[in-house]
Amino acid sequence: MRVAIANFSPPSETTLDFRAYWARYEHPAPEPGVPLMRQSHDWGFHIFAIGSYMLETGVADEVEFWDYRMDRWSGFHPSGILRISFSNNEDLEAYLDRFGEPQLFINYGHIGLPILSRLSRSFRVHIPCAHLTEVQPEAECYLVDREEDVGTRSMLYVPVVQTNAIFPGTGPKLRDFIYLASYCRPKRHDVILNAVRGTQLTGHFHPVNPADMDLQDTKITTSNWYERDIPELLRESRIAVYSGDETSNPAAMWECVAAGLPIVVNENIAGGRHVVVPGVTGEFSSERDFRKTIMRVIERREAYRPREHFEEHWSTINTLNGYLEFFRKMGLKA
Repeated sequence: MRVAIANFSPPSETTLDFRAYWARYEHPAPEPGVPLMRQSHDWGFHIFAIGSYMLETGVADEVEFWDYRMDRWSGFHPSGILRISFSNNEDLEAYLDRFGEPQLFINYGHIGLPILSRLSRSFRVHIPCAHLTEVQPEAECYLVDREEDVGTRSMLYVPVVQTNAIFPGTGPKLRDFIYLASYCRPKRHDVILNAVRGTQLTGHFHPVNPADMDLQDTKITTSNWYERDIPELLRESRIAVYSGDETSNPAAMWECVAAGLPIVVNENIAGGRHVVVPGVTGEFSSERDFRKTIMRVIERREAYRPREHFEEHWSTINTLNGYLEFFRKMGLKA
């Protein structure tokens, strides 16, 4: 089976002759992938994992990852997945004319919707990465991050975690909280800043540029992409926070839970609410009470059992097997 996974960045404009380029292009020689649970943690683990697992178990013999980038590039990821970058939809269309459609296409986010419609001969899985709109895009099934969006052709999406790399730490805690979220309005870093300004609460934001926000009178440190090791940051923290509202980021939240950190989450978050089991993995909080809730969870953090809950209900291999079984139930022919 040939599989393609896409998490598209915004397309770019170029005058390149796409058809001429793909007419002379040849895929690089295959490289053996590192087994799934021996891979290192990186940004794309939860996205690549299903393709890597399908290669490892023999369900798939080819897996590609598609993205739009300014620099066009192809090469093998350590997982054994072939990464291919395109300029835009027209570029990808020319590639498909040369190499054909995959049997299984898994699309993350709204930018890939035109390609989702184009791949009419593929079995299509759409992961909105936010709540579904009233008009669902055309796909054979969906992985959604709100329980209220689960229907006859959709399943709750739980991003898998490399639990051999992300696990509870036994060393000293260097800070009260960690927030894993890039800086943009829906992530609502201002909620945390307003909650802790003028207090002795210590925290860390990753990945952010400190010039983007006012850290005055706070004890918050920052690091940008690739400046710090995420598993290390998690092990050094007492709890995690997630203050986003018009957003959904269950992947980062699940990493915190898998690291054994109780998590305080904005009660208005748009998706990923299933991460929070009050009294077990963390607590919801209003913006007004965010400081109070942070302090309360820190004080009783030993009473929570986030890692145990994660392993009991959402272990990596069981979750991936659940997705594959769901795809087969929805009509995927392996």
